[in-house]
Amino acid sequence: MKRKLFKSMCLAMLLAAFAGCGTEKNSVLPQMDLPKAEAAAKAAPAYEQEYAKVVDSVYEFIADGTSDNLPEQGRTGICEVRDFAKREAALQQLGYTLQDISGDGVPELLIGWISQKRGAGHYGKEIYAIYTFADDSVKYVAEGWSRSSLQLMANDNLVTRGGTGISHQVLAVEHLQPDGNLGCYELYFTWPKDDGLGVYRNMSCRSEADASQETDMTVEEFNEMRSEYANNSVEIEFLPLKDFKKQGFKGLMRQYLSAGR
Repeated sequence: MKRKLFKSMCLAMLLAAFAGCGTEKNSVLPQMDLPKAEAAAKAAPAYEQEYAKVVDSVYEFIADGTSDNLPEQGRTGICEVRDFAKREAALQQLGYTLQDISGDGVPELLIGWISQKRGAGHYGKEIYAIYTFADDSVKYVAEGWSRSSLQLMANDNLVTRGGTGISHQVLAVEHLQPDGNLGCYELYFTWPKDDGLGVYRNMSCRSEADASQETDMTVEEFNEMRSEYANNSVEIEFLPLKDFKKQGFKGLMRQYLSAGR
């Protein structure tokens, strides 16, 4: 009798233990099932959250023409793409990426044109808009479009090749400073002189002949230099804009750290 009673007590204890385990497991599940998107948003750096708003506004503009949230600065080249490319082509050819070009450890947002695909990567040299993150907010840096090419050099200098006509062509070399402002390295430009054109240079990036030094360079040599800069500019790996809604910055965030920057 005592033996049966002992067995009954043991069985009751085992059942209670299993019931307790079940209760404990159920109490943990809600914590494990917290929305991943919400957790990821909390973990994302502030710059990524703000850059995402910019890319999302570009996506909406290309996809359905909504420009309410599109930044006022940096939209010229993006508007050109939407005007001359079909919706699907524009979403495929416009790309975005994060890359630290100021050297402050916080990446910039670059939006540009994808000119080719190699393997799983999408690459291009033409940049349409650059934004940086300074003073806890997104700040416009520079833009490029069909008549004003903006490209990146291997040393992270930015090169602009453009002009307002045959007699006024420019080649500007600038660098992004940690405070979010562009610093001028040098500017070359053509300007009417006597019965021809002169080539001038200064380090203020203001195309004013009176405030610049005239060089002994010919217009042909100037054009060759412009072409050389274009050839030596670096390819940038972009993510296609069409993938932004499902991919965001996955695969790009903090890549500049792994590159040794």
